[in-house]
Amino acid sequence: MLHKGLILSVFGVFTLFLSGCFKEATKVGVVYFNDFEDYNMKDIEVFGFTNNNWSQFKSISIVDFDSTKVLGRFNNGQIILKLHKLPTHQAINIQFDLLIHDNWRNDAWVLELEKVRRLVTGFSNDPDKWQSYPNWIGNGSPLNPPGANSFTKNLPGACRWVNNPNGTSMYKMERTEIHSDSTFTISCSDAGEFFNLNCDRSWSIDNLKISIINNQ
Repeated sequence: MLHKGLILSVFGVFTLFLSGCFKEATKVGVVYFNDFEDYNMKDIEVFGFTNNNWSQFKSISIVDFDSTKVLGRFNNGQIILKLHKLPTHQAINIQFDLLIHDNWRNDAWVLELEKVRRLVTGFSNDPDKWQSYPNWIGNGSPLNPPGANSFTKNLPGACRWVNNPNGTSMYKMERTEIHSDSTFTISCSDAGEFFNLNCDRSWSIDNLKISIINNQ
């Protein structure tokens, strides 16, 4: 079962530590948090890829999974969050739980910050198909076993693999970036097999937390 309090775990985290510049950094506050328990999208926009174009979903994309609520489930989808009027800061920290549901076979998943790709990787739940994560996909990096660097692989599938107790893997994602603008944009998306077939392959996020860091 998922637990909201796990967001601060350091296991299975994808993170970039900015050593040197921020040794004395102090987090001055959380500027955004959403655990989706109140069915509130909180300014997150959701898009689906159909007819070779991204089109925005009009409905709330929050669903129940393993006794909690998550933002999802997406297949060839994209989420975008834009923050405005941020206080003065020198860096920004992003944390969230990424849930990889059902039949992933090193399918692609992308994280963009400020419209720049910071991670293009692949995940797999298929025991016979290795994955790129935590490496980038398609750049010659060696593949890793399915579920490598995950926080847990012991969550049930969401649809096609709903009876599989290892049908969902969860990753603790975290990244810190040098950043001082008053606006900030984060985007996540995927591409791969089972195009627009959410029951076969999908992903969700939970516990999205964004904090600003002030080096004072």
